[in-house]
Amino acid sequence: MKNIIVTTSVKTTKELDSAAKLLANNLALQYIPRNKKTIKQLLSIVTGVLVVYKNKLSYYENNSELFFHLDTTALKIKNSDNEPLLEIINDEKQDILDCTMGLAGDSILLSYYGHNVTAIEKNNIIFLITNTGLKEYTSQNEKINDAMRKITSYNSDCLEFLKNSTDNSYDVIYIDPMFSHSIAESNNLDGITTLAETSFPFDSFIIEACRVGRKKIIIKAHFKDDIFEKYNFTRIIRKNTKFHYGFIDITKKPKTKH
Repeated sequence: MKNIIVTTSVKTTKELDSAAKLLANNLALQYIPRNKKTIKQLLSIVTGVLVVYKNKLSYYENNSELFFHLDTTALKIKNSDNEPLLEIINDEKQDILDCTMGLAGDSILLSYYGHNVTAIEKNNIIFLITNTGLKEYTSQNEKINDAMRKITSYNSDCLEFLKNSTDNSYDVIYIDPMFSHSIAESNNLDGITTLAETSFPFDSFIIEACRVGRKKIIIKAHFKDDIFEKYNFTRIIRKNTKFHYGFIDITKKPKTKH
């Protein structure tokens, strides 16, 4: 189990101290006053440091920092004419379950283009950072702000969430799992891989997703992963990209009876 503490920025206030203490209590973590220590000094005695700043939360572990940002998402929205995720869905205003929220980049994109998005994140620190960002982060693009605020998010194991969902609850079930190739080759994931799980119960997931979904199960994975062939996803080949999308058309598959 990781030894994670909560603290504040170096220039702290009574309000930040109180917020950090409350956060530590809610997460069952230890609060330690910053006392001008550097992050490096704190990481010499603990595994991870969750820092409460005035306008953001950051999690530090090893040489990485995890915080909420829109860099990649904003670029995708700007260049969305060839966004494969939207092309695969190919319908307006779908009810979508994002089973691996992370920093919610795909959830924001889908919400921005009019879909109703529910996002699930198992890790409580990733969820906290992202959920706070979705509620409080302010972009210069008001439509992006509206998209973030409309997302419904839950701190939950996605398989358990699916098991507790009724049949045909969502049009699309989306998952972006983290496998060894994607972790090793994507700098954008550095901050999140220290917390995220890299194993996933796919057999059970596919069964439940077919039951809960109405139209499609969509996956994003590294092009070297065998997940596409193993579970019969129709792969969308993207030239000169390391990540491919695949989908299962649930409307053509018999529903599993329980």
